[in-house]
Amino acid sequence: MDLRRVDLNLLVVLDALLAECNVTRAARRLHMSQPATSTALARLRRQLEDPILVKDGRSLRPTPRALALVEPLRSVLATVERSILSPPEFDPARDTRVFTVLAGDYAEVALLRVLMKSDRYRTTAVQFDLRPVTGRGLAAFHRHDVDLAVLPEHLLEQPQFDRCGRALVLSDRFVGAVWTGHPYRGTELTPEVLARYPMLSYAPHDGISHLDRSLARVGVHARTGATTANVAVIPYALEETHLVTLLPERMASRLAGGADIRILEPTFPLAAVRQFAVWHEVHESDPAHTWLRGQIVEMSGLVARVG
Repeated sequence: MDLRRVDLNLLVVLDALLAECNVTRAARRLHMSQPATSTALARLRRQLEDPILVKDGRSLRPTPRALALVEPLRSVLATVERSILSPPEFDPARDTRVFTVLAGDYAEVALLRVLMKSDRYRTTAVQFDLRPVTGRGLAAFHRHDVDLAVLPEHLLEQPQFDRCGRALVLSDRFVGAVWTGHPYRGTELTPEVLARYPMLSYAPHDGISHLDRSLARVGVHARTGATTANVAVIPYALEETHLVTLLPERMASRLAGGADIRILEPTFPLAAVRQFAVWHEVHESDPAHTWLRGQIVEMSGLVARVG
């Protein structure tokens, strides 16, 4: 295909269509009319010699060719925006950049809270748009619609993250926790306690619990009594129950008083809680992203010192 015959504006339309899989929503995202977006889709189909989006019941789904274009297309558009359209310098005191950060409850409590409270942040004009780690959030990250993600280590085993930059920003260990009025009055969390009392467990969006895998590795069986996808509510949900749980120590220690919980020392080894800041390599040299990563990494050192 002769690149000179391609309308590069259509790439922006293609990116929106692949993100939304819906002509009306893509048009709204692009601030275009629906007929104009439909016309652009027809032109894309002719130029790429592929239907791009095909009917699947009442919705549209991308063709295999279209799916293969998602990552390189987003990378190209991000490079154009960073290298040509964005200012070459970044001044956090003046720039009103909105950084989109993907992070779970634990990362927000342990890391981003410290970032938001820092004196340095108060002197900036930047804003943070914090989004949860869900399937939809991760899809936005892979589309380059997220500036940076703070993710648990096991998620990074997926091949989609192979070409991403990363830095360790949180390292912690698990401790047990029960309501202060729990019938078990001991100070240790043993396999027998987990077998006797129901466990309040964390159920992540992908169904793969780092904690469950850690327990299985050391041969400890826990009898699940309840699950939640929101780790921040776990300490408060223990009140007036016989439930037992495991939490990152830093979170448990910080919330112990307010949540009325008692911390138990595990008698068996568990893998560490490790979370990484992750970003696409296309952002590696971007001044704004360099600043953002520096803030996150610096705050992680502060969190480690204050506990």
